[in-house]
Amino acid sequence: MPQSDIVERAETGSGTSDAAGEAIAPEAVREVLARVLDADELRSSPQLSNILRFVVEATLDGRREAIKGYTIAVEALGRDPSFDPQADPIVRVEATRLRRALERYYAGAGANDEIVILVPRGSYVPQFRLRRDGLPPVEENGEGAVDPAVDSPPLPAPDRLPVLPPSAHAGRRVPPWLIVTALALLAVGLLAAGLFEGFGTAALRALVAGSALQPVERADRLGIPMIEVRPFEQTGASLHAASVGKAGGASADAGADTAEFDPLAIEVRVRDALARFDLLDVLATPDVRPASDCGAGTDRVFSAFSLGGLVENHEDGSVAVLLRLVDVCDGTIVWSREFESLKRSGDPTATEIALVRDIMAAIAEPYGIIQARARARIAAAGGGTATAGAYGCVLEAYGYWRSFIPAEHASARACLERAVAADSGFALGYALLAELYLDEVRNGVNPRTDTPALNRALAAAEQAVELAPTSAYARRALMDVHFFRGERGQAIAAGETALELNPYDVEVIADVGGRLITLGQVERGEAMLASVRQVAPGMPPWVDYHRVIAAYLKGDAPAASAAADHLMGEGYAPGLLARALASHLAGEDEAARADLRRLVELSPAWAEQTDAMVARFFPDPAIARRVHADLAAVGLPERRAASVATP
Repeated sequence: MPQSDIVERAETGSGTSDAAGEAIAPEAVREVLARVLDADELRSSPQLSNILRFVVEATLDGRREAIKGYTIAVEALGRDPSFDPQADPIVRVEATRLRRALERYYAGAGANDEIVILVPRGSYVPQFRLRRDGLPPVEENGEGAVDPAVDSPPLPAPDRLPVLPPSAHAGRRVPPWLIVTALALLAVGLLAAGLFEGFGTAALRALVAGSALQPVERADRLGIPMIEVRPFEQTGASLHAASVGKAGGASADAGADTAEFDPLAIEVRVRDALARFDLLDVLATPDVRPASDCGAGTDRVFSAFSLGGLVENHEDGSVAVLLRLVDVCDGTIVWSREFESLKRSGDPTATEIALVRDIMAAIAEPYGIIQARARARIAAAGGGTATAGAYGCVLEAYGYWRSFIPAEHASARACLERAVAADSGFALGYALLAELYLDEVRNGVNPRTDTPALNRALAAAEQAVELAPTSAYARRALMDVHFFRGERGQAIAAGETALELNPYDVEVIADVGGRLITLGQVERGEAMLASVRQVAPGMPPWVDYHRVIAAYLKGDAPAASAAADHLMGEGYAPGLLARALASHLAGEDEAARADLRRLVELSPAWAEQTDAMVARFFPDPAIARRVHADLAAVGLPERRAASVATP
């Protein structure tokens, strides 16, 4: 771009001034921003891209005062409005990663860019500089709003706060935890004195509305398992190296920049990943979790966990991460694992992401250890899923997706419909309902005639997205609905958004990969399925269904048959379809006919509306023609009605 287009004189009032007092046109900055966001250093990290885009656009719009740790967390990272930058250092950690990414970009692909975007230490407000010979890197930002939480040490725990003399308290803001504690003690005292007789717990909760007790209220209302991430510790070679660096005068922030595997970075990444899963509530502090009995003896059963870790750096350059998950309700260790021989690379971010994805696959997925433990706790308490609140309906839905028993589908559907009627803000409930409604089509189970299933599924999925726009599961449900409605572009867009919102959820990765396969993107979809199987070999049956279809479309009969061998259930209609296609590909038409007969028994629409069903499962026209021909070759009847009713 010519210099005349980049630089405008400061007196014009447009752009943002560089070190020489010249104004850089906003359009030029946005062009550079687009190149940076498309570079390898940023493209693989939606979080860093969102932060950079937010701070740059806010600066260009003249809203530098809005660039704070809180606004970045809420507006760029999708955090809840209750986010506390003092308790959660994710913005500080991600800002450090962003600085590293920008340094790598301008040392490589961006070496010839005429404009340099800098995010100096000490502030999140970016600076824009024309590349000039001898221009030194900007280390500190003297303009814009400086966030007091940046590079500041964490606050001490409440029980370790220093005692100040009376004069020291003048003008100081009372900590929120102290206010909450005082209110709680006051409420307890009033209850004990009988002054709240007839007042009720609802009024008591209203007294402390907006306080740290809200997560416990949510647990009481929904019953979602809660998890607290404890500070990760570090030992070994890198810790010693960091200490030496500090002794030589390096700052704490510089030490963090040079540490390849920073335990704080891994801890924050683990906490961030857990917060992306709808089936978990991540606690900012242990002070907000319920009492140790976790609801025993009451009409609600809670589950609460604590995850701690140790990062062990070895002299040979490898790293081991030791993790331990504790059930805080009874103090037992329910899961522990050591990830050994992790190798440092030029960009440790990729290794950290792979590590965290492994951790999430073990503990956070619907069939992971936390959900299994929660189900066991509810079962041990007696009374069934009714003792788990709305979470009990969630468990019923996933119970059906393990068994595919029609009665369990009907029970889960009715339970969730009651739950969303009672709580219109239950986003996860709407998303699960969308998937259960889809099963009336894809599995032929409990079809209703009041409203078409695909219409109900679309309404539920859209409601889930509206209530929880940062929920990857809600976007995944919306993708599935668009897929079965034949809306290819919308399905792919929803799937891509789901991947961005939660790149750690292997179920989302597998489902998006499977949809891409049947939409014609076989290689990409199959690669996604392969990556999932390496992380979590014990996945739900629909993952094996996608694997069969991928091998079938590639004409790989041995691979299709091998994957089909895992589809042993007789109540899963898509599995029977996949087995029939795999058998036909292998020349075993008699086995294919047997599976088709069972398929039609489960879902009569395959015989009555063959064209419509093939189109729903295989929206790509070329793939649909191939599947239709193969099914007809093994005896599936072709009944082409003039108009097909939508189930």
